[in-house]
Amino acid sequence: MIFKKKTIPEELVSLNLPFADKGERLVRVFVPEHRKGEKLPVIYMTDGQAVFDRESNPLGCWFTREAVRAENEASGRKAIIVGIHSPFDPMLRTEELTPASIGKVTIPLPPMPPEGMPPMPPEGMPPMPPEGMPPMPPIPEGMTMESMMKMMEERLKAFKPSGEKYDEFVVKTVIPTVEKQFPVKKGRENTAIVGSSSGGLEVFYIAMSHPEIFRAVGAFSPVFGFYSEEDMKKWLAPRLGKKMPFVYLYCGEGEPHEQEIRDGGKPTFAFIKANAPKDKVKEVVTPEGIHSEKAWEPVFKDFLHIFLG
Repeated sequence: MIFKKKTIPEELVSLNLPFADKGERLVRVFVPEHRKGEKLPVIYMTDGQAVFDRESNPLGCWFTREAVRAENEASGRKAIIVGIHSPFDPMLRTEELTPASIGKVTIPLPPMPPEGMPPMPPEGMPPMPPEGMPPMPPIPEGMTMESMMKMMEERLKAFKPSGEKYDEFVVKTVIPTVEKQFPVKKGRENTAIVGSSSGGLEVFYIAMSHPEIFRAVGAFSPVFGFYSEEDMKKWLAPRLGKKMPFVYLYCGEGEPHEQEIRDGGKPTFAFIKANAPKDKVKEVVTPEGIHSEKAWEPVFKDFLHIFLG
C-alpha cells in the first residue's frame, strides 16, 4: 500500500520581531502549499507592505503569492516569501535602506516645479503616483512652494543613512527566526533577497556583503546614484568574483524619476558587467518601465523563475 504525504495548505503568517533602536517590526511570511516534511527555498524582500496585497499598500503590489502559485503550476517549483515591512515615513524608510559604508551619500534636491505643481521628491523617495493611483495631496494650507522646498532641504540635511543596522536585522534576526519556525531549505543555494528603489540598493549591499548567505539578489531600480562613481567602484571591486551572488539588475526608462535613477546607476551597472563573471549578472532595462510596483511585479516573476531554476 502506498501512502501519500499530507498536503499542508498555504498560509500567510505575521511576526513582530525586535529591531534594534526601532522597537518591533512587522515581518510577514508566505508559505505556499507543500507536502508535510517538504523544505522550500526562501526569498527575503524589503517593503513587505507591498509584497502580498494591495490593501497594505495603496500605491501598488508585487503579488508574490500569485507569482509563486504560477511558477509552481508551470515548473513544479516554489519558494517561501518573507516580506519585511518598512516605515510609513518615506525619509525614515530611505534612511534605513541606505548604507553609510559604501561612501558619502548625496541625495539631490528636486528642481523647483512649475507653478501649481507639487514638488517631485528627491531621488530615492517615492515618486508621483502612476496613472490610476490616488493623486498627490495638495500643499498644506499656509505653506508656500518655497517653504515646502525649504522643509525638504532641512530634512535632507538631517538624513542619517543606517543600512548597516537593517543588514544586521535581516541576517541576525529575520533569517534565523524564519529558518527556525518555517519549512525552509537552509543554505546559500536556497536563499535570495529582493528589493526596489532604496530597497534595491539595500538588498544589493546585503547580498554583496554576505555572499556566503545569499545565492541571488534582485536589485530593481536601485538608487546607486546616491554615491559617487569612485566610491561605489572602490567598495564593489573586491566583492566581484566567482564567490559573489547572482545579481539581477533591473531599471526602467518610462518616466523622469525612473530615468534619473537609471542614469545615476549606469556607471555601476557597467562596472558590474565588466568585472563580474558573465554568468553572475543579468541586466534588464525596459523603455516603458516606471518607478512603481506595477513595473516590478513582472520582473519579480522572471527573477523567481531564474532563482528556482
